[in-house]
Amino acid sequence: MKLKFKAILIVIVSVVLFLVGYKEMKPISDEQKMESMIAALEKNDAKVERWSWLARETKTISNIHTFQKLLNDVKEEANIESWELEQSPDGYKATSYKKSSSHEERIVVTWSKENTKENTFIIFEVSGAKWDPKYVQNIDKILSEKPIIYTCVQGVLNDKIEGVLQNKTNQVLKDLSARAIEQIEERAFVSVSAYNKKWNDALSTNREKINVQIAIRSTNNKDTIVVGTPIITSEY
Repeated sequence: MKLKFKAILIVIVSVVLFLVGYKEMKPISDEQKMESMIAALEKNDAKVERWSWLARETKTISNIHTFQKLLNDVKEEANIESWELEQSPDGYKATSYKKSSSHEERIVVTWSKENTKENTFIIFEVSGAKWDPKYVQNIDKILSEKPIIYTCVQGVLNDKIEGVLQNKTNQVLKDLSARAIEQIEERAFVSVSAYNKKWNDALSTNREKINVQIAIRSTNNKDTIVVGTPIITSEY
């Protein structure tokens, strides 16, 4: 009887461990990554001034009629009033802007006449001062396939850094559970490319994976810090 009880107990413990492990292996969402970066900046005495979210999707379109249909579909799903259309010998570019008190939204659709596998790009970009996941919840309606997501957070450190900028960068890396892969260090600027193994996306550089970048720039009156995944896409 005792052996039977032990066997049942072992099975129960194994199931619990499996479920816990499964929960831990669940991919981290892009929204969670954004919130992790914001939390890391705030923990290191930085005031978040701006965040940005950029999603990019590629398609193959063979003619202008299919491109026009795509514009109409995106216009309907994104509730766009009108497109700003540019034409060149190479193709077309359609742009839409929206601005509110809380955030800005930009959608760009480009089509190249070149007969390549991926000749059409859809870019959905949202930015603002205070992050809220509801600002990007319609992305699945606008982009039909799984897009590439770039997220970025910019802040200003409350106090000027005394000493080496790298020390602050290392602390942010630690708070993001990321390991430094490459870095550029100057007197008033430092940039680090790193890897967080819990985040499921990554780019390859020199046979190493990276999925987060941190940059700190020091000027006369302030120190600006930017964190992005998988890389920083905004100017800093």
